Amino acid sequence: MTKILILYSNAGHGHRKVAETIAKELKRTAPQDASIEIFDSLDKSNALFRHFYPRSYFALVRWAPWLWGFFFYLTDLPFVYALIQPLRSFWNTLQSRSLRSYLKQKNYDFIVFTHFFPAEVCATLKKKRRLKSTLITVVTDVIPHRVWQNPGTDFYWVMAEESKTILLANGIREDSIRIGGIPVDRVFQTSFDRANLKKKFNLDPDRFTILFSSGSFGLGKTEAILNSLDQVEKPVQALVVCGNNKKLFETLKCKTHSFPIYSFEFIDFMHELMAVSDVLIAKAGGSTTSESLAMNLPMVITDSIPGQEMGNTNWLISRRVAFKLRKPAEAHDLVNRFISEPDLIKHVKGQISEVARPEAAKSLAEFILNHA
Repeated sequence: MTKILILYSNAGHGHRKVAETIAKELKRTAPQDASIEIFDSLDKSNALFRHFYPRSYFALVRWAPWLWGFFFYLTDLPFVYALIQPLRSFWNTLQSRSLRSYLKQKNYDFIVFTHFFPAEVCATLKKKRRLKSTLITVVTDVIPHRVWQNPGTDFYWVMAEESKTILLANGIREDSIRIGGIPVDRVFQTSFDRANLKKKFNLDPDRFTILFSSGSFGLGKTEAILNSLDQVEKPVQALVVCGNNKKLFETLKCKTHSFPIYSFEFIDFMHELMAVSDVLIAKAGGSTTSESLAMNLPMVITDSIPGQEMGNTNWLISRRVAFKLRKPAEAHDLVNRFISEPDLIKHVKGQISEVARPEAAKSLAEFILNHA
């Protein structure tokens, strides 16, 4: 019986989402006698570490993103990382006693990571020959920071050729790198009847439709972009997914604009909203980026977190599959351009088809099972 474990850390929604997608695909395709487990590695870490690890990250990116960006780029420098890596490994070892004990007891055939904390812990164990599992690190951003790169890892699953180039430059063996894409759920590969979906959501079929994935970038920025869209010359409509941003959701219910706005809280039909939309305005998180590419939906990127999301942004712009919104006030000019130049969107969609990897989850599952 093949035993497979997927580990994530709930410090950023995308890490968990990608892990759940991988588990779902493995359960769908693996033999019936295979064991597929998934859990948050922080659940088996020390209590204080478990409490503060995600909260400190969210606090930094919300209140001091410049500081997060500074540490991100600083720790990716070779000489700096060489100094901090022993300390990082020692600290992670201290915090992960329960996790390490559990893994040595269970003796999994494969352990798949979508976050660098459990990846480093397990790679250290394997390097010391205290773990025999095949270790697969799934990098959930385009540009792999050095924290993802750990001696003892058997395979790295990455988004693009540029990801591989960085790993090779940092001394990772070429035969351990697989370019397969960031896994997304199969629903993002579905062909939809746009006309029927627009009826389902009571949308005007003739209006240019703009989707906001805005729960993470705040009330003020979303309002500023919507205010700018009041100046668009042609008919538009907006779909705003607020997520856990309750203040934004309540504000949108009270305010009026020159165009229809449909707001949502937590949803499980993002793929349907993407299917009826002409563009997506969002931050460049790895999971969101891969979903939009899988749906062949052009992105307008705003408020990227300095560090990992900036790397995603630069890659998307360089591949000409996304646009950068530098100021909210520029939103109406950009949308006016989309509407007046329909060939622009058509061209971008053609570019997307060259870089998207909608079957990444299936490919990864096949890769794992073929090595079983």
